[in-house]
Amino acid sequence: MRVGFIGECMAELKKVNGVLEEGFAGDTFNSAVYLKRTFPQLDSYFVSAVGSDALSKEMVDFAQSESINTRFLFTHPEKHIGLYKIYTDAQGERSFTYWRNDSAAKCLMSQLTNDDTASLTALDLVLFSGISLAILNKEDLPQFWRLLTTLKESGTQIVFDMNHRPALWKGRDDATVLYEKAFEIADIALPGLEDFNFLYGFETVEEIIDFLAPFSFKQLVIKNGSSAVTLVNEKGEVSVVGLTPVTHVVDTTSAGDAFNGVFLGAYLTGESPKASVEKAAKCAGFVIQHPGAIVDKAAYAELVSSIA
Repeated sequence: MRVGFIGECMAELKKVNGVLEEGFAGDTFNSAVYLKRTFPQLDSYFVSAVGSDALSKEMVDFAQSESINTRFLFTHPEKHIGLYKIYTDAQGERSFTYWRNDSAAKCLMSQLTNDDTASLTALDLVLFSGISLAILNKEDLPQFWRLLTTLKESGTQIVFDMNHRPALWKGRDDATVLYEKAFEIADIALPGLEDFNFLYGFETVEEIIDFLAPFSFKQLVIKNGSSAVTLVNEKGEVSVVGLTPVTHVVDTTSAGDAFNGVFLGAYLTGESPKASVEKAAKCAGFVIQHPGAIVDKAAYAELVSSIA
């Protein structure tokens, strides 16, 4: 199984015990890492662009150290990767400051050749997010939709997570038009109640289910923080998977990213949607008890061994 993740990876700055540390992260990249760490038998590809500068090279080295396939990680000769800093409050809730306006990832589509597109059709599943859409140069969006259509027609399953970041959009309408286009093409959707509340004012999962009813998904996975995950299959059957909240939250930065990667890995390896949610929730719960988007590899390996 080959799984692709389209998006942006940036340099990450975070304080750990008063010391500023550097790492690399980005929503879909994080998902790629957690899928590969949890399901090493799957091939995890990151689809993006970086610069030719030293920091970009460090990011590529980091991806390869996580066994991420960089076949579709293109090098832009004039751009560089973005940078962000994490701030967390006493409850572990995070906020970010970004420096990404000249990021190479914005130019991803201009780096793709017809041969690259043909090679991408070999992927079994591809995930993209609202952030993936927001960062792309606006003039490249038609080409991006054509790429997804080509992949879908070739048999690649398309997965979409809204993961809405208001600061990346001029307004709500700019985002919702593209999100609804994404729902049209997605085979699997991984939305959250928080995003729908912000964008549409929805307060219940039932409102989301009704709103998404006209779209055709093989699997709909609605996240509601630590409360529960609601599953809707292609027949429209609804089930709810209860979650056990984490009591000691350090940093929620990558909770949804870890969930997405592990859920998709479990789903692809034949676990039921319910079992996939349960495994994904355990991994996400572990991640938010540690600082930064991508936790220590050895500690995470122990968790995976305990839930295998």
